[in-house]
Amino acid sequence: MNAKLCRAHRPVFPLGASLLLAAVLLGPSAVRAQVAQDLDAIHTAEQQHRPPAEVGLMWAHLASEYGNSADFLKAEDAYNHSLHLLKDVPDAKPVYAITLDNLASLYLVYGRVDEAEEVRKQALAIRQKIGNAADIGVGEVLIADIAIAKRQYKKAEEFALRGMKDMSSSSSPPKIVTLSALITVTYARCSRGHTAEGLSSAQQAFDLANTHFEPNSPAMGFALQTLGYAEWKSGATEEGGRNMQRGLQILRSKLAASDPRLTGALKQYADYLVTTRQRQEADEIRDEVARMNSRAGVTCPACTVSVYSLAKGLR
Repeated sequence: MNAKLCRAHRPVFPLGASLLLAAVLLGPSAVRAQVAQDLDAIHTAEQQHRPPAEVGLMWAHLASEYGNSADFLKAEDAYNHSLHLLKDVPDAKPVYAITLDNLASLYLVYGRVDEAEEVRKQALAIRQKIGNAADIGVGEVLIADIAIAKRQYKKAEEFALRGMKDMSSSSSPPKIVTLSALITVTYARCSRGHTAEGLSSAQQAFDLANTHFEPNSPAMGFALQTLGYAEWKSGATEEGGRNMQRGLQILRSKLAASDPRLTGALKQYADYLVTTRQRQEADEIRDEVARMNSRAGVTCPACTVSVYSLAKGLR
Protein backbone atom coordinates (compact mmCIF):
# COMPACT_ATOMS: atom_id res chain seq x y z
CA MET A 1 0.00 0.00 0.00
CA ASN A 2 1.18 3.50 -0.75
CA ALA A 3 1.32 5.54 2.45
CA LYS A 4 2.29 8.88 0.97
CA LEU A 5 1.05 11.90 2.83
CA CYS A 6 -1.97 13.73 1.48
CA ARG A 7 -0.91 17.03 -0.02
CA ALA A 8 -2.60 20.08 1.43
CA HIS A 9 -5.69 21.74 -0.42
CA ARG A 10 -8.53 22.42 1.64
CA PRO A 11 -11.76 25.54 2.60
CA VAL A 12 -15.45 24.68 3.98
CA PHE A 13 -17.93 27.54 4.94
CA PRO A 14 -21.55 26.44 6.23
CA LEU A 15 -24.36 28.97 6.78
CA GLY A 16 -27.76 27.38 7.06
CA ALA A 17 -27.39 24.33 4.85
CA SER A 18 -24.98 25.71 2.29
CA LEU A 19 -25.18 29.33 1.40
CA LEU A 20 -22.02 29.37 -0.67
CA LEU A 21 -22.80 26.03 -2.23
CA ALA A 22 -26.21 27.33 -3.29
CA ALA A 23 -24.56 30.38 -4.80
CA VAL A 24 -22.17 28.16 -6.73
CA LEU A 25 -25.13 26.46 -8.34
CA LEU A 26 -26.41 29.84 -9.49
CA GLY A 27 -23.28 30.57 -11.52
CA PRO A 28 -20.92 33.59 -11.50
CA SER A 29 -23.31 36.12 -13.06
CA ALA A 30 -26.05 35.25 -10.59
CA VAL A 31 -23.57 35.60 -7.73
CA ARG A 32 -22.63 39.10 -8.91
CA ALA A 33 -26.29 40.04 -9.07
CA GLN A 34 -26.81 38.68 -5.56
CA VAL A 35 -23.88 40.73 -4.24
CA ALA A 36 -25.40 43.90 -5.69
CA GLN A 37 -28.78 43.08 -4.11
CA ASP A 38 -27.15 42.37 -0.76
CA LEU A 39 -25.26 45.69 -0.81
CA ASP A 40 -28.47 47.60 -1.62
CA ALA A 41 -30.32 45.79 1.18
CA ILE A 42 -27.57 46.56 3.70
CA HIS A 43 -27.55 50.23 2.70
CA THR A 44 -31.32 50.42 3.16
CA ALA A 45 -31.19 48.60 6.51
CA GLU A 46 -28.49 50.95 7.81
CA GLN A 47 -30.49 53.99 6.74
CA GLN A 48 -33.52 52.59 8.56
CA HIS A 49 -31.42 51.87 11.69
CA ARG A 50 -32.41 48.23 11.73
CA PRO A 51 -31.28 46.14 14.76
CA PRO A 52 -27.55 45.26 14.81
CA ALA A 53 -28.25 41.52 14.71
CA GLU A 54 -30.31 41.89 11.53
CA VAL A 55 -27.70 44.00 9.77
CA GLY A 56 -24.91 41.77 11.03
CA LEU A 57 -26.54 38.73 9.49
CA MET A 58 -26.88 40.59 6.21
CA TRP A 59 -23.15 41.34 6.25
CA ALA A 60 -22.46 37.66 6.92
CA HIS A 61 -24.54 36.66 3.90
CA LEU A 62 -22.71 39.21 1.76
CA ALA A 63 -19.38 37.82 2.95
CA SER A 64 -20.42 34.35 1.82
CA GLU A 65 -21.27 35.70 -1.62
CA TYR A 66 -17.88 37.39 -1.87
CA GLY A 67 -16.22 34.17 -0.77
CA ASN A 68 -18.09 32.23 -3.41
CA SER A 69 -16.76 34.52 -6.13
CA ALA A 70 -13.25 34.16 -4.64
CA ASP A 71 -13.13 37.85 -3.68
CA PHE A 72 -11.47 36.98 -0.40
CA LEU A 73 -10.38 40.45 0.76
CA LYS A 74 -13.93 41.80 0.46
CA ALA A 75 -15.23 38.66 2.15
CA GLU A 76 -12.89 39.18 5.11
CA ASP A 77 -13.97 42.81 5.43
CA ALA A 78 -17.66 41.83 5.31
CA TYR A 79 -17.18 39.12 7.95
CA ASN A 80 -15.47 41.63 10.24
CA HIS A 81 -18.40 44.03 9.78
CA SER A 82 -20.74 41.21 10.73
CA LEU A 83 -18.75 40.19 13.80
CA HIS A 84 -18.61 43.77 15.05
CA LEU A 85 -22.40 44.02 14.90
CA LEU A 86 -23.15 40.55 16.31
CA LYS A 87 -20.59 40.43 19.12
CA ASP A 88 -22.66 42.05 21.87
CA VAL A 89 -26.07 40.62 20.92
CA PRO A 90 -26.78 37.72 23.32
CA ASP A 91 -29.37 36.04 21.08
CA ALA A 92 -26.98 36.14 18.12
CA LYS A 93 -24.30 33.92 19.66
CA PRO A 94 -24.98 30.92 17.37
CA VAL A 95 -24.70 33.12 14.27
CA TYR A 96 -21.62 34.80 15.74
CA ALA A 97 -19.95 31.38 16.10
CA ILE A 98 -20.80 30.47 12.49
CA THR A 99 -19.39 33.78 11.26
CA LEU A 100 -16.17 33.22 13.20
CA ASP A 101 -15.82 29.83 11.53
CA ASN A 102 -16.36 31.34 8.10
CA LEU A 103 -13.66 33.92 8.79
CA ALA A 104 -11.36 31.09 9.87
CA SER A 105 -11.95 29.43 6.51
CA LEU A 106 -10.75 32.57 4.76
CA TYR A 107 -7.64 32.59 6.91
CA LEU A 108 -6.98 29.04 5.77
CA VAL A 109 -7.20 30.20 2.16
CA TYR A 110 -4.50 32.77 2.92
CA GLY A 111 -2.40 30.18 4.72
CA ARG A 112 -2.87 32.01 8.04
CA VAL A 113 -3.36 28.73 9.87
CA ASP A 114 -2.54 29.93 13.40
CA GLU A 115 -5.07 32.75 13.13
CA ALA A 116 -7.64 30.36 11.74
CA GLU A 117 -7.05 28.02 14.67
CA GLU A 118 -7.52 30.82 17.21
CA VAL A 119 -10.79 31.94 15.61
CA ARG A 120 -12.10 28.37 15.37
CA LYS A 121 -11.33 27.80 19.06
CA GLN A 122 -13.33 30.90 19.92
CA ALA A 123 -16.27 29.61 17.89
CA LEU A 124 -16.12 26.18 19.53
CA ALA A 125 -15.98 27.77 23.00
CA ILE A 126 -19.16 29.71 22.21
CA ARG A 127 -20.92 26.54 21.07
CA GLN A 128 -19.78 24.70 24.20
CA LYS A 129 -21.11 27.52 26.37
CA ILE A 130 -24.50 27.37 24.62
CA GLY A 131 -24.46 23.60 25.24
CA ASN A 132 -26.17 22.19 22.15
CA ALA A 133 -24.38 18.89 21.47
CA ALA A 134 -25.11 18.85 17.73
CA ASP A 135 -23.72 22.37 17.28
CA ILE A 136 -20.68 21.44 19.35
CA GLY A 137 -20.18 18.57 16.93
CA VAL A 138 -20.14 21.01 14.01
CA GLY A 139 -17.46 23.00 15.80
CA GLU A 140 -15.40 19.87 16.40
CA VAL A 141 -15.55 18.93 12.71
CA LEU A 142 -14.30 22.39 11.83
CA ILE A 143 -11.47 22.15 14.35
CA ALA A 144 -10.49 18.98 12.48
CA ASP A 145 -10.02 21.23 9.42
CA ILE A 146 -7.31 23.09 11.27
CA ALA A 147 -5.61 19.88 12.32
CA ILE A 148 -5.50 18.71 8.68
CA ALA A 149 -3.98 22.04 7.61
CA LYS A 150 -1.34 21.63 10.34
CA ARG A 151 -0.74 17.99 9.34
CA GLN A 152 -1.88 16.78 12.73
CA TYR A 153 -3.63 13.81 11.19
CA LYS A 154 -4.42 11.79 14.31
CA LYS A 155 -6.00 14.83 15.94
CA ALA A 156 -7.95 15.57 12.75
CA GLU A 157 -9.41 12.07 12.68
CA GLU A 158 -10.29 12.15 16.39
CA PHE A 159 -12.05 15.52 16.20
CA ALA A 160 -13.94 14.63 13.02
CA LEU A 161 -15.18 11.34 14.49
CA ARG A 162 -16.11 13.03 17.78
CA GLY A 163 -17.94 15.73 15.85
CA MET A 164 -19.99 13.16 13.92
CA LYS A 165 -20.87 11.40 17.17
CA ASP A 166 -22.02 14.65 18.79
CA MET A 167 -23.97 15.69 15.69
CA SER A 168 -25.81 12.36 15.84
CA SER A 169 -27.61 13.68 18.92
CA SER A 170 -29.71 15.67 16.47
CA SER A 171 -32.63 13.99 14.74
CA SER A 172 -31.31 15.46 11.48
CA PRO A 173 -27.53 16.02 11.52
CA PRO A 174 -26.39 18.49 8.84
CA LYS A 175 -25.57 16.36 5.82
CA ILE A 176 -22.98 18.72 4.40
CA VAL A 177 -21.00 18.84 7.65
CA THR A 178 -21.19 15.06 7.98
CA LEU A 179 -19.85 14.79 4.44
CA SER A 180 -17.10 17.22 5.33
CA ALA A 181 -16.19 15.13 8.39
CA LEU A 182 -16.00 11.92 6.38
CA ILE A 183 -13.73 13.60 3.86
CA THR A 184 -11.45 14.83 6.62
CA VAL A 185 -11.35 11.37 8.18
CA THR A 186 -10.37 9.91 4.80
CA TYR A 187 -7.44 12.24 4.28
CA ALA A 188 -6.30 11.85 7.88
CA ARG A 189 -6.32 8.06 7.61
CA CYS A 190 -4.57 7.97 4.25
CA SER A 191 -1.95 10.39 5.54
CA ARG A 192 -1.15 8.00 8.39
CA GLY A 193 -0.90 5.02 6.05
CA HIS A 194 -4.27 3.55 7.08
CA THR A 195 -5.46 3.34 3.49
CA ALA A 196 -8.01 0.53 3.93
CA GLU A 197 -9.80 2.52 6.62
CA GLY A 198 -9.47 5.64 4.50
CA LEU A 199 -11.11 3.88 1.57
CA SER A 200 -13.99 2.83 3.82
CA SER A 201 -14.70 6.40 4.97
CA ALA A 202 -14.32 7.68 1.41
CA GLN A 203 -16.97 5.19 0.26
CA GLN A 204 -19.24 6.41 3.06
CA ALA A 205 -18.71 9.99 1.90
CA PHE A 206 -19.55 9.05 -1.69
CA ASP A 207 -22.68 7.14 -0.63
CA LEU A 208 -23.84 10.12 1.45
CA ALA A 209 -23.28 12.56 -1.42
CA ASN A 210 -24.95 10.21 -3.90
CA THR A 211 -28.02 9.93 -1.67
CA HIS A 212 -28.50 13.53 -0.54
CA PHE A 213 -26.98 15.80 -3.21
CA GLU A 214 -27.47 16.40 -6.91
CA PRO A 215 -25.29 14.32 -9.28
CA ASN A 216 -23.43 17.40 -10.57
CA SER A 217 -23.23 19.29 -7.29
CA PRO A 218 -19.92 20.48 -5.80
CA ALA A 219 -20.56 18.09 -2.90
CA MET A 220 -20.53 15.17 -5.34
CA GLY A 221 -17.42 16.56 -7.00
CA PHE A 222 -15.54 16.61 -3.70
CA ALA A 223 -16.82 13.17 -2.76
CA LEU A 224 -15.57 11.71 -6.06
CA GLN A 225 -12.20 13.42 -5.63
CA THR A 226 -11.89 11.92 -2.16
CA LEU A 227 -12.97 8.46 -3.26
CA GLY A 228 -10.55 8.54 -6.18
CA TYR A 229 -7.73 9.63 -3.90
CA ALA A 230 -8.41 6.82 -1.42
CA GLU A 231 -8.65 4.26 -4.23
CA TRP A 232 -5.36 5.44 -5.67
CA LYS A 233 -3.63 5.22 -2.29
CA SER A 234 -5.15 1.76 -1.73
CA GLY A 235 -3.71 0.45 -4.98
CA ALA A 236 -6.76 0.76 -7.27
CA THR A 237 -4.83 3.18 -9.46
CA GLU A 238 -6.94 3.24 -12.63
CA GLU A 239 -10.27 3.40 -10.81
CA GLY A 240 -8.94 6.15 -8.57
CA GLY A 241 -7.82 8.18 -11.56
CA ARG A 242 -11.22 7.85 -13.23
CA ASN A 243 -13.07 9.04 -10.12
CA MET A 244 -10.72 11.98 -9.63
CA GLN A 245 -11.34 12.94 -13.26
CA ARG A 246 -15.11 12.71 -12.72
CA GLY A 247 -14.83 14.89 -9.64
CA LEU A 248 -12.69 17.45 -11.45
CA GLN A 249 -15.19 17.65 -14.31
CA ILE A 250 -17.91 18.64 -11.84
CA LEU A 251 -15.74 21.08 -9.91
CA ARG A 252 -14.55 22.80 -13.09
CA SER A 253 -18.18 23.42 -14.04
CA LYS A 254 -19.29 24.63 -10.61
CA LEU A 255 -16.39 26.55 -9.06
CA ALA A 256 -14.78 29.81 -10.11
CA ALA A 257 -11.38 29.40 -11.76
CA SER A 258 -9.84 31.42 -8.91
CA ASP A 259 -11.34 29.19 -6.21
CA PRO A 260 -8.56 27.51 -4.17
CA ARG A 261 -10.70 24.40 -3.81
CA LEU A 262 -10.45 23.87 -7.55
CA THR A 263 -6.71 24.47 -7.69
CA GLY A 264 -6.27 22.06 -4.77
CA ALA A 265 -8.19 19.36 -6.60
CA LEU A 266 -6.07 19.95 -9.69
CA LYS A 267 -2.86 19.68 -7.66
CA GLN A 268 -4.03 16.40 -6.21
CA TYR A 269 -4.71 15.00 -9.67
CA ALA A 270 -1.34 16.25 -10.90
CA ASP A 271 0.34 14.30 -8.09
CA TYR A 272 -1.54 11.22 -9.22
CA LEU A 273 -0.40 11.73 -12.81
CA VAL A 274 3.23 12.01 -11.73
CA THR A 275 3.11 8.74 -9.79
CA THR A 276 1.47 7.00 -12.74
CA ARG A 277 4.16 8.30 -15.14
CA GLN A 278 1.91 10.73 -17.00
CA ARG A 279 4.32 13.62 -16.57
CA GLN A 280 3.35 15.66 -19.61
CA GLU A 281 -0.28 15.89 -18.53
CA ALA A 282 0.83 16.59 -14.95
CA ASP A 283 3.00 19.48 -16.15
CA GLU A 284 0.08 20.89 -18.16
CA ILE A 285 -2.14 20.86 -15.08
CA ARG A 286 0.55 22.45 -12.93
CA ASP A 287 0.97 25.20 -15.53
CA GLU A 288 -2.78 25.73 -15.44
CA VAL A 289 -2.74 25.98 -11.64
CA ALA A 290 0.10 28.51 -11.80
CA ARG A 291 -1.90 30.66 -14.23
CA MET A 292 -5.01 30.41 -12.06
CA ASN A 293 -3.11 31.42 -8.92
CA SER A 294 -1.44 34.29 -10.73
CA ARG A 295 -4.77 35.68 -11.95
CA ALA A 296 -6.41 35.23 -8.54
CA GLY A 297 -3.55 36.75 -6.58
CA VAL A 298 -4.18 34.16 -3.84
CA THR A 299 -2.36 30.95 -3.09
CA CYS A 300 -3.53 28.21 -0.79
CA PRO A 301 -0.54 26.50 0.83
CA ALA A 302 -2.85 24.55 3.14
CA CYS A 303 -5.28 23.45 0.44
CA THR A 304 -6.34 19.66 0.09
CA VAL A 305 -9.71 18.58 -1.11
CA SER A 306 -10.92 17.79 2.36
CA VAL A 307 -13.02 19.42 5.00
CA TYR A 308 -11.44 22.79 4.64
CA SER A 309 -12.39 22.77 1.01
CA LEU A 310 -15.94 21.86 1.72
CA ALA A 311 -16.30 23.90 4.81
CA LYS A 312 -15.62 27.05 2.94
CA GLY A 313 -18.86 26.72 1.09
CA LEU A 314 -20.85 24.83 3.52
CA ARG A 315 -21.97 27.06 6.28
